[in-house]
Amino acid sequence: MLRPYKRAEVNFAEIREIGADGRNSKTHLVHDTQLGADIVMKTIRKADLNNPVEFFDEAKHLYATAHQNVVQIHYACEDAENIYIAMPFYAKGSVKGLMAKGHFTVREVVRLGCQLLSGLHNIHSKGLIHFDIKPDNVLLSNRGEALLSDFGLAKQMQLGLAAPSGLYLRMAPPEAVGGPPYDLRFDIYQIGLTLYRMLNGNGEFYRQFRKFEDAAGNIDRRALGADILAGTFPDRTVFGEHVPARLRRVITRCLEPDPKDRFPSALAVANALAAVEDCLDWRPIQDPVNKVWVKNENGTVRQFVVNMAGGTEFTSTAPGGAARRKTALCKARMTKREIEKVLKEN
Repeated sequence: MLRPYKRAEVNFAEIREIGADGRNSKTHLVHDTQLGADIVMKTIRKADLNNPVEFFDEAKHLYATAHQNVVQIHYACEDAENIYIAMPFYAKGSVKGLMAKGHFTVREVVRLGCQLLSGLHNIHSKGLIHFDIKPDNVLLSNRGEALLSDFGLAKQMQLGLAAPSGLYLRMAPPEAVGGPPYDLRFDIYQIGLTLYRMLNGNGEFYRQFRKFEDAAGNIDRRALGADILAGTFPDRTVFGEHVPARLRRVITRCLEPDPKDRFPSALAVANALAAVEDCLDWRPIQDPVNKVWVKNENGTVRQFVVNMAGGTEFTSTAPGGAARRKTALCKARMTKREIEKVLKEN
């Protein structure tokens, strides 16, 4: 005798919307009355999914890839119109949110990148390709550690290949121009582009992308595809002087137009990233005119300013003291190579 599934009610009250994950879903902070806690609820419209078999795919992927650097799942449920995925509320937000507040140091990019790659290695080992890695989808745990989220496009590999149900054009790798299926190096490209955005800022990334948009916001897909294939979008030469050569090489290898030239795995990227050891703590400061970097070492604040003419000013301020100039590093003009050397050695 067949036994029907048992059905139970879940009650939650929406508090506020905290982000749209795409055309087919929304995310709210809600209060779950059964758990007595504020959690995050992702709502996915059934009408926008291709097949009822796919309704709980994202929830299954999250559950199957449990890892300290992958977003947790509390439960999944449904009503007549929607699928609901319940997850913890991470008050620190996302990497994209941090980027809006200021620039990362190299140390922060390396640390968060290695954590993100640990989560990605885990999902690849479970036979999944994520297909949607971007700063929005990297959340921060209560300890400030990177968590890979949003498995809405993730697919199980068959013979090492898979095809997503959609693509985010701004993060699409060159092989997307030719069409699916893809292998896990699709994710490696998106990791590289995420690290690129973390180092250079979203302002620079969107500035480059505006080349492909008209006044109405329509995207010239042909021109975008041509530049992605040529490896000219994003611009691989755009890095601040504080970004060490080793880190630039890691990112540009991830962004190679030919997938065969990229790192073969998330673990390989993580190992290369962990070897970065120069210029770790200089933080670029947003300034409308000058290039400014600041570093705090045990309360002593160093500041290096490069003006539009290439002139430099280097100061050091001890706790409770006045700023003192380092005369040898205050010059009427420095070359890019000289600026890089100052940031590497001080």
